[in-house]
Parts: sequence; structure tokens; C-alpha cells
Amino acid sequence: MLVSSNVHTHTSFCDGRDSAELMVKSAIKKGFKCLGFSGHSYTPFDDSCCMTLQRTRDYRENVSALQEKYEGELEILCGIEWDYYSVIDPCQWEYTIGSVHYVQSPLTGKYYTIDYCDSELEACIQEGFCGDVAAMVKAYYENVIDMAFTYKPTILGHFDLIRKLNRGNRFFDEASPIYKAIALNAMEQVIKAGSVLEVNTGGMFRGYCDTPYPASSLLRLVKELGGSVILSSDAHATEGLDYAFDDVERELRKLGFQEVLELRSSGFISTKL
Repeated sequence: MLVSSNVHTHTSFCDGRDSAELMVKSAIKKGFKCLGFSGHSYTPFDDSCCMTLQRTRDYRENVSALQEKYEGELEILCGIEWDYYSVIDPCQWEYTIGSVHYVQSPLTGKYYTIDYCDSELEACIQEGFCGDVAAMVKAYYENVIDMAFTYKPTILGHFDLIRKLNRGNRFFDEASPIYKAIALNAMEQVIKAGSVLEVNTGGMFRGYCDTPYPASSLLRLVKELGGSVILSSDAHATEGLDYAFDDVERELRKLGFQEVLELRSSGFISTKL
């Protein structure tokens, strides 16, 4: 493993299993140089997985204490996973991961999660978009594009999260010309926006996907367009902190990538593959 950091990390402050300190201790044992915490930002219409406003304050205080306690052993960053539909002040955080977890129905105004469970994604398609899968997919990627251009997060998170529950093309055909056109156009746009794309192994660790986000076809386009990538695990438990990093580094080399970025307090650094 060449990458010695992960900055997409969740703890028991939101929907993670382990405490922030357990994550720190595990990162040190794994030989990490840097660990970034990225708790889910508050979304007022759904607090099932995110941090409440009070939990957000507690999270910041806890990470700050850990930064002081482990100074010299591990560089610790305090960031936030910034959901498209939450309102935050990005200047309050050392970095942001901009992510889309919801789409809003143009008919009812209801927000649907696209990565939580099969039944909600089915309801999103049938109730929220009258069975028009392409319209739902387009709405998702329009949010991703707007996140990149309007909010300009430090890192753009799990670009094609919409395929998390789509094993076996259960909801839509990822090889179809319609899906490919929508996804590839979105990728072109976010590269134009200057986004640093996260290569995320979280769906693999939790058994939803066999490959990271984004899919290989999208990563090829990132390479062709000269985009930048950062490897992360979207860890919700200590075991996931560096999940499949070796495998993904090899795959990135096969796709022609010669380097990945890593984030430090001083900014991005380049790691050769």
C-alpha cells in the first residue's frame, strides 16, 4: 500500500460504529501518516444518519482534543461530509467532502435517499419520478454537477453512489447508452469544475459493490481529461480504514494513473503509484 492516509472517516458521532479515538489508534497501528474525520453534515429533513447540530459541536470538540493528544504520532484533520441538501459554512472545517445522498421529487418535493435501502430507491423511482428511471438518474447527476460548480468542495465524494444498490442492474442498466451518456457527461462537467475525485472503496467493504466508486469507465475519462483522484475508504469501522487500497492502487495503474493525491493540513500532496 502506497497511500498512507484516509480522509473519509465516520465515527459513532454519526452512522459509524467506532469512536474517533479508536479510529485514531487503528490508523496509527496501520502506519498511517494522516487521518481525516468527515462526519455527515446535518440535513434538517432527515437526521437518521447525520450528526445533529449538538452532535456536530461535540464531534468538533472531540476531534480537536484528539489532534492535541496525538500530535507527533498522527496528523488528524477535522472535516465534514457535506451533503448537497445541508447548509454549512465550509470555512469552519479543514476540508469538505461534497456528496449527494438524496434526490428531490419534482412532483411532490419529497427527498429520497438513493443509497439507503432498496425499498426507498424503488419508491423514489416509482412515486417520485413516475417510474422514469432515466429522469431519476439525471436528477442525481445534476445534483452532483451543481455540488461541484456551486459549492466547490475540497473533494467530490463517491461520484456514482447511485449504483450502490444496483448490483445486477436491479434498477437500471449501467451499460445502457442512456445511463452512460448521463454519467459521462456529468463526469466531464465536474472535471471542468476542477473537482478532485474520490476513489472510494466503502461500497466494496460493505458488500454492495465489486469495484470502487467511480466505475472504471468513468475513471478512464478522468484520466483522459487530466483529472485528479484521491483514494479513500469511506470507513465506518476500524477494519475499513484501508480496505482494498492495494487492489485499487493496482487498478489505477492499469488505467494509466501515475499518481494519486493525499490531503494534509498544508493541502494536497502527490503520491506516486
